[in-house]
Amino acid sequence: SGLKCSIPKIRAKFFDLINSSMSKSLYIRMLYIISAQNWEHMGHYFWIKQVIEMLLCSVDKSLGVACTTPEFTLPAVSNFLPCGVSSTDIEMASAPTVIETYDLDTLDEDSLQSAIKPHAEQSPEERLVHLASRHSKFISSLKDATTLGYLNAFAQLCRLDAEFAHKSFVILFPRLWAILPQQKRDILAGEIGPFLCSGSHNVQRDCHPSAINTVVEALSNCLPPVFIQPLVLKFLAKTHNLWHRACLTLERTIAEHSGFSQNKSNININLQALNTSQNTTNLQECMDALADIYGLLQEDDLFAALWISRCKMDDTAVGLRYEQQGFYQQARQVYEEGMDRARSDYNISNNPLTVLPELRLWEQRWIRCSRELNDWTLLKEYGSSRQHPNPHLVLECAWRVPNWNSMKDALQQVVEGNCPKDMVAKVNLYRGYLAICHPDEQHLNVVERLVEMSSSQAIRDWRRLPYMVSHAHIPYLQLSQQIMELQEASNVQQGLVTGQIGRNNSIHDMKGVVKTWKNRLPTIADDLSHWSDILMWRQHHYQAIVNAYEGLTAGGGTVTPPSSVTGEQQTMANNSAMLGVHASAQAIILYGKIARKQGSTGVCLDTLSQIHTIPSVPILDCFQKIKQQVKCYLQMANVLGNSELQQGLELIESTNLKYFIKDMIAEFYALKGTFLAQVGQSDEANNAFSAAVQLHDTSAKSWSSWGEYIEQVFIKNSRVNIQLATEAVICFLHATRHQNEPKARKYIAKVFWFLSFDDSQEKLSETVERYAQGVPPVVWLPWIPQLMTCLVRKEGKQLLHLASTVARNYPQAVYFPIRTLYLILKIEQREKFKLMDSVNDVGASSHSDMDVDKSDSQIESQSIRATPSMWRCSRIMNLQRDIHPSLLASLEGIVDRLIWFRENWYEEVLRHLRQGLSLCYTAAFEQRRCDCLAPPQVIAFISKLITTFGSSQDASLSLMGNSGQRVATRDTGFQKLKQQFIDDLNLKQPGSSRLHTLIQKLKKWVNILEAKCQLLPKLFLLEEKCRFLSNFSNTTADVRLPGEFLLPKHSHYLINIVRFLPRVNTVYKHGSYAKRLTMRGSNGKIYPYLVMNDSMTESRREERVLQFLRLINNLFCKRKETAKRFIGFSLPAVVPISPQMRLIEEDESSLSLFDIYKESRKNRDYYSPLSKYYDKLNLFQSRGLETTNKMLIDIFTEIQSGEVSESLVRRWALRTYPTPTEYCTFRRQFCNQMSLLGFVSSSSTWTRWPHLGSN
Repeated sequence: SGLKCSIPKIRAKFFDLINSSMSKSLYIRMLYIISAQNWEHMGHYFWIKQVIEMLLCSVDKSLGVACTTPEFTLPAVSNFLPCGVSSTDIEMASAPTVIETYDLDTLDEDSLQSAIKPHAEQSPEERLVHLASRHSKFISSLKDATTLGYLNAFAQLCRLDAEFAHKSFVILFPRLWAILPQQKRDILAGEIGPFLCSGSHNVQRDCHPSAINTVVEALSNCLPPVFIQPLVLKFLAKTHNLWHRACLTLERTIAEHSGFSQNKSNININLQALNTSQNTTNLQECMDALADIYGLLQEDDLFAALWISRCKMDDTAVGLRYEQQGFYQQARQVYEEGMDRARSDYNISNNPLTVLPELRLWEQRWIRCSRELNDWTLLKEYGSSRQHPNPHLVLECAWRVPNWNSMKDALQQVVEGNCPKDMVAKVNLYRGYLAICHPDEQHLNVVERLVEMSSSQAIRDWRRLPYMVSHAHIPYLQLSQQIMELQEASNVQQGLVTGQIGRNNSIHDMKGVVKTWKNRLPTIADDLSHWSDILMWRQHHYQAIVNAYEGLTAGGGTVTPPSSVTGEQQTMANNSAMLGVHASAQAIILYGKIARKQGSTGVCLDTLSQIHTIPSVPILDCFQKIKQQVKCYLQMANVLGNSELQQGLELIESTNLKYFIKDMIAEFYALKGTFLAQVGQSDEANNAFSAAVQLHDTSAKSWSSWGEYIEQVFIKNSRVNIQLATEAVICFLHATRHQNEPKARKYIAKVFWFLSFDDSQEKLSETVERYAQGVPPVVWLPWIPQLMTCLVRKEGKQLLHLASTVARNYPQAVYFPIRTLYLILKIEQREKFKLMDSVNDVGASSHSDMDVDKSDSQIESQSIRATPSMWRCSRIMNLQRDIHPSLLASLEGIVDRLIWFRENWYEEVLRHLRQGLSLCYTAAFEQRRCDCLAPPQVIAFISKLITTFGSSQDASLSLMGNSGQRVATRDTGFQKLKQQFIDDLNLKQPGSSRLHTLIQKLKKWVNILEAKCQLLPKLFLLEEKCRFLSNFSNTTADVRLPGEFLLPKHSHYLINIVRFLPRVNTVYKHGSYAKRLTMRGSNGKIYPYLVMNDSMTESRREERVLQFLRLINNLFCKRKETAKRFIGFSLPAVVPISPQMRLIEEDESSLSLFDIYKESRKNRDYYSPLSKYYDKLNLFQSRGLETTNKMLIDIFTEIQSGEVSESLVRRWALRTYPTPTEYCTFRRQFCNQMSLLGFVSSSSTWTRWPHLGSN
C-alpha cells in the first residue's frame, strides 16, 4: 500500500526501500518484475507506474543530459553578437552584481519606472551582451543536471496519469528490450508466458487501463518479437480484453511460420513448405487459437477464410462457402456427407491426427446449421446420445420442444459440471425459463433474482469485449432482449395465477406486453436461430393465455365455477383467449415469413404447418398462412422446377374462398395468375389477373402482378408492342397509387423504362399523363432526374403536368434540378445561335474578325428564341414562385450568392490541367508506351484547353449573376502567363504531339499553378463576400439542407438550415480546389458542403451513378447476408445548382487513397513512379523486346521496392489507428468497401466513378 500512496514524500520513502534492495542491473530488474514480484497485492492499481520507475532507476547517475537529435540543436547566442564583442565582455557582464529587490505590494508607478530605466537606457548592443551573459549562466547551470533527475521527474509525471504511463511504457519497454543480449532475452521470454497467465492478474481484467494490457502491447512492439504461446494469447484475449491484439499477433506468427508475407495477395498457406514438425505444431496451434478468437468475435468471414486456406478436405471449404451465402441446408448436407465418409474411413484405418480439427469443425458447423434450420428435435437427440453427450445443447433445445423435465436434468448437469463463465448469463436465463414454464414446479418468485443475476453477468461479459461495438456484441444485445422478455413473461404469468386472472389490471398488463412484443421484433440481419429464441418463447405464453382464459370460461382447473361467471366476464375471457390465439398464429406466420426471406423455404413450410395445432384461427391469419405457403412454392420453383409450381397451384385451388373478404380473394387470384403464367398457361393467367382487379380494384399486389406478367410477355415478344407496354404502364401506375414509396420504386423505374419505347403517336406518354394523377407525388422524388430528362424529350409535353404536381408539393426538391436544366438548355441554345450567326457571316471577310471576337454581352443583348423544353422549365419555375414565393426567393438568393464561391482562374486552369494529365496517362497506359503520338481525343482536349485558358466560366457567370455583369479581371500577369502557356503547348511545333512531351509539359504547368494556388488565402469570412448568406436564418424561410430530398423520408427527420457559419475555407478535395461552406442544421449539428466546379457532362453522369448506388443500398438492407455485414455504399449528397457548379456534402475526416500516397511522398514528385514505369517500358521496347506480363510484373515489383512500398496503406493505417481494436475495425470496413466497389465495377461498364465517402 505504500507504493500506492497518493502523498509523494511517503511514496518516495517506500520506493527507496525497495529500490535499495534491488540490483541496478536492467536484466535483474526485468527478471524481478516478471518472475519474482507478486503483483496481486496491488489489486486494481495500475502498477505499471511502479515498473517504469524501477526500470528508470537502473540508469547511471553520473550521466548528464544531452540532446540526441541534431535537428533540435539551436545555434549559440554568441553567433548573433555584433562584431567587436568578445567573450571577455560577456564574462565581465556576467560578473556578480547587486540585485535590487522591490516589494510588489508597495511598488508605485514612479518606482517601477526608475527600476526599469537603467535597462531602457542601454544600447541594443549592451542589451544583447546582457542577454548573452544570462544565457551563459543558464548553460553553466545545466552542467549539474543529470539524466537520473530528469527520469525521476518523468516517472513522477507517469504517476499522475495512467494513460500517459501506458503510452510511455509501450514506447520504453521495446527500447530497453533491444539493449539486452540475446541470451538474457531468451531467459526473460521463457518467463513471460507463466507471468501473463498468472492468477494474480485476474483482479486486473476489469480494470481500464489494465496493467496486463499494457505489458502485452509493449511486448508486441519488441524487435526481435517476443514469442507468446497461442493458448496464452487466447487466454489473454478472453480474460483481459486483448482480442484484436491477440489476432494481430497470431496473424503475424502464422505469416512468419508459413513463409507468407502479410503484404502478398496470395493467402494460401503451404504446410508442406515447413521444415520441422515443431514449426508445424506451432503453426497448427496458432491457427486453432486464431480460429477460436475469430469465432468468439463473430468474424464469420475471417473464420471461413482461415479454414478455407488451411483445410485438407474439400468438404470444409464447400460447406463454409455455403454458410457464408446463407445456404444452411446445402451446408449441412455437405457436412453430413463428410462425416459419413470420415466414419467409413475410420472403420478401415485410423484417421491421421492432422484432420481431427477439421472433424471437430464439421460437428460444430453441423450443429450451427441445424440451429438455423430450426431442427431442434434432431439436436436434442444428438445432445442426449451416449456417443455425443452435450448437456448445453440439450438445455438449449429442450425448452423449445418443449420437454421441461429433460431441461431440468440438463440444467443440473451443467451446473454440477462447472459451467463455463461465458455461459453463466445464459444458464441463469434458462433457469428463469424453467421457473416460469415448468408445469409442476413453477416458481415465479425467483424470476426477478434470476433476471438480476443474468443481467449483471451479461454486463460484466460486455465489458470484456472490445470497446468499439462490432459483431461480437450482437449476441449480448440479443441476450438482453431475451432477459427483458423473461421479466415481461413473468408479469404475464403472475396475471394468470389463481385470484389474478380476469382482473382488469391483469388484462391491461397482459395486453400491453403482447402489444410490445408485436412491435419489438428482431431485424432481417439477425440469424433465424435468434428469431426462434424470441418467437418460440412468446409462443409458450400465448398458449398459456389461451389455456387460462378457456379454462375460465369452461370453469375447469382452479378457477371459479361457471355459475359465478357473468356475461361480461365471459365476453372478456373470450376476447382475451382470442388475443392469445391471434398472437400465437401471427408469431408462427412471422417466423415462416422471415425463414422464407432468408431462403429457408423448408423451414417456412414446416413452421406454417404448426398453425393447425391452434384452434379457432382467425380468417386473417389463415389468409396470411396460405399466402406464405404459396410464396414458398413460387420461390422453390426457381430451383426445383415446375413440380413445386403445381403444388402451389393445387394449394390455391383447394382453398375455400368463401370465408375471405374481397381483398384477400383478389390477392389469391393474383397469386394464381402468377403460377399459371409460370407454367405457361397465358390466357388463364390473364383471366386470373383480370378477375383479381375486378374483385378489388385497389389491390396493389394484383395490379403489380398483372403488370409484371405483361412485362414478361412484352420482353418475350420479338417486336415492340406498344399496346402491351401501355397495359403494363397502366398496371404499374395503379399499383403505385396504393403502395408506400419504397415498394413503389421498382414500378416507377419500369414506367420510365417503358417510356423509352414510345413511338411518334406518344401513346405511352399520354397514358402516363392520364393515369399518374392519382399517384402520390412522394413516389416520384427518387426519380426527379429522370423526370427532368423526360421534359426535354418528346414526352415532355405530356409529363409537364406531372412535373408541375411534384414541384408544387416538393418545391426545393425540384427547384435545383429544374434550374440547372434550364441553364444548360439556355447555354446550348446560345451556342447554337452563335454557330448559326457565324455561318451566315462567312462570306463577309471584312467582318470576320469582328464576328470571331464578338463578346457574349452582344449575343446576350440579342433575343434567343426559347425552345419548348426551356418554356416548360420556365413554366414550372414560375409556378413555384407563385405558390411558394418566400421559399423560392430564399433559394434564388442563396444560389445567386454562391457565384462568389466559384474557382479563380488559377484553380480553374489547374483542374483542367490535371484532367488533361490524367487523360494522357490513361492513353499511355492503354497503349503501354508514352513515346507515341497522342490520340485524337487528347489532342482535342489540349487544343480546347489552350483556347479556353482561364475563361471557361464566362458563359456561366453571365447567366448566373443577377445584374448580368461580367466579374472577370484580366491583369498583365495573367496575359503574360497565358501567352507562355500557349507558346509552350503549341501543337504545331515538331514533336509536340507525342504523349511523352505533353506529359512533361503538363506536369510542369501543374507544378507552376500548384505553387501559385498555395499562396492564395485559405480562409475568408462569409460576410466579406456575401452578406445575404451571413444574415440568413431559419426565420427567413424553411430551407432544407441540400440533398434532403434525394430519398424520401418522414417530415420529422427532415433538417432545415438554421444559419450559415461565418468561416469559409478553401480545401483541396476530389482533384480540385473547392470552397467549404458550413451550415448549422435544425438538429444542432454542423454540415459542411463543398462548392465545386466541374464539367457539365461528367457532373450529370456522376449524379446518375450516385442515384443508382443509392437505390442499390436499399436492396442491400433487405438481404440478410448483406445487412448482417453492414454492406453499403457511403454516398455524399450531391446537388447541382448550375451547369458547372454543385454542392457536395463533405465528410471532413475522409481522404482518398491518392491523398495517402501524396502524404507518403512528402516533397518528392508523386508522378515519378509513373515516369519510371514508362522509362523502363521504353527501354525494353527500344531493344526490340515484346511487352509481356512478366516484364510488366518485374517493372511493377521494382517500383514497389524503390518508389511505392506495398505496405504503404498498412503503415498509414497503423499510424492513424494506433490501437489494435481501431486498426482491425478500420481494416474490416476498408476491405468491405473495396471489395464492394470492385464487385460493382466488374459487373458494370463504367470507367469513371464518383468520389465516395470513407465511413
